[in-house]
Parts: sequence; structure tokens; C-alpha cells
Amino acid sequence: MMLKIIKTQFLILIACCLLLVASSAEAAVLYLSPSSQTVYQDDTFIVEVRLDTEGEEINTVEANLLYPSDLLEVIDISKGNSILTLWLKEPDIQQKGVFLIGGIPNGFQGEEGLIAKLTFRGKEIGEGIVSFEENSRVLLNDGKGTEARLNFLEGNYKIIKKPEGLPVISSETHPDQNDWYKMTNLSLYWDLVEGAEYSWILSRDPLAEPDEIPDKPKPKEGVAFWMGAMEYDLKGEGDGIYYFHLRQATKNKQQELEWGPKVTFRVMIDTTLPEEFEPQFVEIEGKKYLVFEAKDETSGVEYYEVKEGKRNFKKAVSPYLLEDQSLRSIIKVKAVDKAGNERIVEIKPPYKTIWGNILPWIILGLIVAGVIWWVIRKLKFACLHSRNK
Repeated sequence: MMLKIIKTQFLILIACCLLLVASSAEAAVLYLSPSSQTVYQDDTFIVEVRLDTEGEEINTVEANLLYPSDLLEVIDISKGNSILTLWLKEPDIQQKGVFLIGGIPNGFQGEEGLIAKLTFRGKEIGEGIVSFEENSRVLLNDGKGTEARLNFLEGNYKIIKKPEGLPVISSETHPDQNDWYKMTNLSLYWDLVEGAEYSWILSRDPLAEPDEIPDKPKPKEGVAFWMGAMEYDLKGEGDGIYYFHLRQATKNKQQELEWGPKVTFRVMIDTTLPEEFEPQFVEIEGKKYLVFEAKDETSGVEYYEVKEGKRNFKKAVSPYLLEDQSLRSIIKVKAVDKAGNERIVEIKPPYKTIWGNILPWIILGLIVAGVIWWVIRKLKFACLHSRNK
């Protein structure tokens, strides 16, 4: 009898564990990519905030992240290529956290849903943990705003002191690793050490490692390679983030090559204009506004400008209070992404000017009056001519 009770309790325990595992497996996951990385002090690195819906369809994400502000600093947030197309609030960077909230009107289901890209700087030496606050949440696309079960995976980023003697990579074409550029011709440079060998790789993977086999420049059509001064033509490679990883090897006393740690130079390229968008007129508390939202897949929209009639373009945010409340001016809205690509859309005024409405009728009336006057004059002339006869 006792053995039967024990067996029953054991089976119940196994069933509960299976249920917990199944429940955990079905929960959506907010995670960071890469989840771990070692970077040099004062260098910057990009961390992607991503969502795995685990088969669920969601339409709202609220991701609140915490990080040690004594070790890490957030210097930029990019919404380019985010699954969130409707931001309920602009990303908010605070001293110890980043807060992201937005929606997907048509819903999203997938394993690698990009929420945003965060650019961190390693301020001090140490191990920085980036984690999600427990109040982060995702809502199901069920029309009820139901909260989905949610798990979190934190990120671990180690900041170390940069060793002395490493190559210093620079670029005339893309000098700032934190800026986006339209140019696809990439030039890289580093000082050569006499007797040293080098191994490198240009990759989209921030964690890629050059091998320990010395590379020799190999000229290709449209691409020039010179040791220490290299050029790449990335026109056909597509927009995005590229990483040039380089390792240097010098000979020891035994004339054997000793490979040092890698150094990385990041290049961000965006040649594509923001997507087409349609600004709309709305009325708020009796005043007329213009609302607009453009999407840019790669670098994200940096700012907007609005031009009303003959006025100059000026920086604007949506909703934008119109200066011409009569809505009789042609309006242009410019969306500019972080690489400087511009998309301009024109909105015709919904109301024509009064003169615009009546001028055609005035012209028609004058023409008709002129014809009548000419006919009457001809008739009078004909009558006088007949009398004289």
C-alpha cells in the first residue's frame, strides 16, 4: 500500500515537472544578441534587443532594461528594421535603464523579432550585466490585450583594458564607428610593424575571429588590397553593419609567430531612402495638426522636417501644429535617416483658395460676356447697314 502511494506521488511529481517545462517552453522570450561579449575599455558595441514569440502572435512589446551605469553607457538607440511599427513612446534612456514600448498593428510571430539596437560604450573595467525588468511584458494579438507568458535572458558584457601594442585601425571614408554612412567604398588603414604578419576578416558577425594563418593581399576586380591600406567595394553586399577584425602576429625569440588578440573596426552603411509614408491631417482641441510616421529598415529615421507653402523647411515632430490653419498651403514632409538619406512627400491642400474656386468661373463669365458683346455689336452694325440702304 505504502509503495503504491509513493509511486502515485512520484508520478504526480513527474507530471508537474513536465507541465512546468511545457509552460516554460511556450513562454515568449525577450533576449539580447549577442548575449555575451568582451570589449575594450572606451570602445563601443551594439546589442540587439530581440523577441522570440514561441509560436504566439503578439502586437505590443514593453521592454524595460537595466544596466550598470558605472560600467556601461548607452550612447544611441536605433529603431531601424524593428518589428515595432507604432511606437507608443520614443525610446527613453535614463541613468540606469532603457525603456522601449511599441506596437505591431498586424501582429508578429517569430523567433528573431528585432525590437531595437542599443549602442553601449564600455566606461570602466568590469563585468556589466544587462537585464530585463520584471514589469516588461508582451501582449497577445487577440483583441483583448492578454499578457503572454514571458521569460527573460540577460546579457553579460566584460570590459577589459586594451593591451598595448595593438594595431589602431582608422578609415578616411567611414571615420566614426558610431555613425551611419551612404558611401559603399570602404577604406581602412593601420600602421604596419616591421616583420609582423596579419590575419583579417570582414564580416557581419561582431564575434567573428580571424584565423592564425597570415593573409596576403589578393587584388580583385573592383577591389584594391594593400597591406595596411585596404579598400572594399560593398555596393553589391547590401546595407547593414560590417566588422573588420584584425590580428597581428610577431616573432618571438624562437622565431615563432605569436598571435595577439583581435581588434575590430565597425562600419555602418545605409544607402536606402526611408520608405514611402502618408501624413494625415487631424484636429485636436479645435486646432489642425499633421501626423506622420516613416519607416527606415536599416539605420532608422533620425528626424523630420516640414515645409508649408513658401516657408522654409523646419525640424518637426508628430503631431505637428500647422501654421496655416486654413489648410490652403501645399505641405512637404521630409524624413531623414541616420545616414542622411531623405524621403520627401508632398500633401496637396484639402481646401483650395477662394480665388482658386471662383477664378475659372470669372474667366468663363468674361469670355461669355465678351462673346455676347461681340454678337450684339455685330447685330447693331448689321441693322444700321440695312437702314442706310
